[in-house]
Amino acid sequence: MSLLLQQAKAQGAAGRFDDLCTLCAQLREAAPADSRTQLDVGALYLQYGFLSQAEGCFAQARQLEPDNPAPVINLANVALEAGQFEAMRSHYAQLLHRWPNQATGYRNALNSQAYDPAASDEERRRLAQHWGDKALLRSRGRLPRPALEPLQDRPLRLGYVSADFCNHTVGNFIHAVLQAHDPQRVRVHAYAQIKQDDWVTQGIRQKTRFRDISPLEHQALAEQIRQDRIDVLVDLSGHTAGSRLLAFVYRPAPVMVSWLGYYATTGLSVIDAVLLDEWHAPDGTENQFTESILRLPRGRLCYQPVEFAPAVKPPPHRHNGYITFGSFNNTAKYNDAVYDRWAEILHASLAARLLLKWRTYNDEPLRQRTLAAFAQRGIDPARIELRGPSFHRAMLEQYADIDIALDPFPFS
Repeated sequence: MSLLLQQAKAQGAAGRFDDLCTLCAQLREAAPADSRTQLDVGALYLQYGFLSQAEGCFAQARQLEPDNPAPVINLANVALEAGQFEAMRSHYAQLLHRWPNQATGYRNALNSQAYDPAASDEERRRLAQHWGDKALLRSRGRLPRPALEPLQDRPLRLGYVSADFCNHTVGNFIHAVLQAHDPQRVRVHAYAQIKQDDWVTQGIRQKTRFRDISPLEHQALAEQIRQDRIDVLVDLSGHTAGSRLLAFVYRPAPVMVSWLGYYATTGLSVIDAVLLDEWHAPDGTENQFTESILRLPRGRLCYQPVEFAPAVKPPPHRHNGYITFGSFNNTAKYNDAVYDRWAEILHASLAARLLLKWRTYNDEPLRQRTLAAFAQRGIDPARIELRGPSFHRAMLEQYADIDIALDPFPFS
């Protein structure tokens, strides 16, 4: 059974999705009463955007193991990526009620609120602070943090903690930052919750004192950070997948901040500050954070194009004869207000087209719901093009098919 699962994973990684689905169906049929198999296959379906098949797996696993929170967490993930916010809220309400100490469930619930157009700023802050208070209570309250050491004739010891030191948005952003650190002035430690090891990971290894922290429990990770005598510890994950925020509860460094991979409050009062900017945290948003806000003057993001980035091409309207709007955002960011606004744009430019691309457009029911959403707003579905996933290089090349990129909201 595990061999078949590995074969399915290999087909997905190679972009052979028909073969992936065939193998996944065989796995499900071979073990209909095995919840672990249903969860594993569902996770594989979800990874490559097949939401309907994933939902079937997770629903079956929930029937087989009603006392296991994992199927409910995954059903909530499916609902989020499908933009079905009411179902998502229902799953998270059940999860937080039945399993209030389930760390992944809380983390996902917090992360999901940024996508939910019905969630208020106050709700987001309150849930995050509730999580943070519970985390501190479980760690037996505030622990003393190490004292600041003078920087006399030594470099600053800077620690980054992330699950995304790989070919991921955060990995590509932080890679450029690491290249800019002066090794005579800054000694960089990378604490990596490794989920994949690729060319970005290798580049980060070369620039840092790199540790794979995957085997370490949160308290053990905190102790390792103390032993490394880190001066400034930077969380790069927030409440996204693979977060190690619970290690920060033990106050392992004199200064601790959150940056880059998250966009809201961690809710953890021992985090000293969040690094944002005037666009992500304009004046008046201070009450949405338990941390102090440090606004970076030129933006919180730093991106250098990858070596294989294609050359910029002329805008496609020159040869198409019409404007192509587009968005390559997660479909979890699309909602009725977004569809309303984009339909207005298409009504105002009658020849224009809209190109949407994300892995979940592998899912035929989602494709049909998306086209129906525009049809209900008077837009001919023939003007909407939906594309599924592709490899990084191909994705960058496909930006050349767009004249004007559109930004969804409330989560841009």
